[in-house]
Amino acid sequence: MNRISTIAKKNKNIAAAIIVQAIIDEGAIGADGSITITYTSKKNAVYLWDIAHAWDFVHPMRKKQYFNHTKWCISFRADKRKELYDLVGPLPDPRHDKMFRHILRNHIGGPYKNGRGESEKMILALLKKRAKTVRQLAYDLDLSASSVRKHLRVLRNKKQVIVSGFDKQSIYKNQRTAEIWAYCTL
Repeated sequence: MNRISTIAKKNKNIAAAIIVQAIIDEGAIGADGSITITYTSKKNAVYLWDIAHAWDFVHPMRKKQYFNHTKWCISFRADKRKELYDLVGPLPDPRHDKMFRHILRNHIGGPYKNGRGESEKMILALLKKRAKTVRQLAYDLDLSASSVRKHLRVLRNKKQVIVSGFDKQSIYKNQRTAEIWAYCTL
C-alpha cells in the first residue's frame, strides 16, 4: 500500500477526488444509472477498489474473462453516488457532469410517471422536431434510459419511430445510447 492510498483511506475528500478522477479517466457513466470502471490491470483495479471500499462506495469487484484477456470491473453503489458527487462538486467536463447529475435526480417511480401514454406522446413530439439519442431523450424527459428504450420499442413496433443512425460524437461508442432515433414519416 502506498502513501496516497493510506491517506485516501483516512480522508474521504481525498478518496472521492481519486475515485471521481478515475471515473472521468477510465469509467463509464451509463444512461441506465450505472457507474463502472473497468481495468485490464488487476493491480490498478485493486488499488482503486481498496480506496473506494474503505468508504463503502463500491460493490464487490468482478472479474470478466474474455478470449484473450481479463477485465476487472468496479461498480459503484447507487445509494452512495450522491455522497460521492457532493464531495467533489461539479465535474470539470460539462458532459460528464450532466450525466452524473442525471443519474442522481429524484426518481418519481412507477411505470406511468407521466400518465399512461404521455411519455410516448412527449417522445414523438421531440422526435418530430429533431432526431435524438436515447440519452438526449432521457435528459429532456427526466426519465431513465431504460424507460426511454421501452417506450421507443413500443413506438417502433407501431412504426412511428426508426433508428436513423448512430451518434459519432458519443463518448461511449457502440452503446445503445448512441443510436439516433427519428420520427417515422411513412
